[in-house]
Amino acid sequence: MTFQEGIARILNYTPGGSLQAVLEFIEEAYKNQNSSTDFLEQVGVFRKYPNSLEGILLYLGSVLKKRKSITELYEKCLEKYESVSECTSGRSSTEDEAKIKETLTDFILRVEKNFEVNDLTDESIIKELNRFVHEVNAASLTEGELKRLAVSSKTMTLLEPHLDKLREIYYGYDKLMDPLTRLIRISDYILEESSKRAF
Repeated sequence: MTFQEGIARILNYTPGGSLQAVLEFIEEAYKNQNSSTDFLEQVGVFRKYPNSLEGILLYLGSVLKKRKSITELYEKCLEKYESVSECTSGRSSTEDEAKIKETLTDFILRVEKNFEVNDLTDESIIKELNRFVHEVNAASLTEGELKRLAVSSKTMTLLEPHLDKLREIYYGYDKLMDPLTRLIRISDYILEESSKRAF
């Protein structure tokens, strides 16, 4: 997908509509970037966000990448919860089984809360970018012009609170990585013990 085609998706976005097409473009743009820059680290070092349209989209892409990693762990946790529930159907749960179900539930809800805030923040950012690309008549710009396009100071002012929230979400995901990984490992151990007890 060219950058022009991706920006066309932002131009075609309507508030309240699906973000899927735009997010797919952002994810692809991030995967195809030549730089190894960590946008979250860059923001921390320079204490400011990228002010180019491409830079903001790549920043969004870095959060999408982290979300994808968390989604994989989240889905595994859901599977482990279902497996433990199946093991304990028709009998009382052991202390370990009850505890792991409770802990899995707690972390599943934490991830879902992050997803919910992430979705609302993405929507707010894309809404502002949609307004901006219409203002600059982005449909008439070339691929190179779009990649060099600086975001107006007015748009940056409107975007910054949402970008701050996105940064907070990113680090929230980061903090969940290790606990979710450990929970999956512990769940496997408990499931193994449960299967032994069944025989």
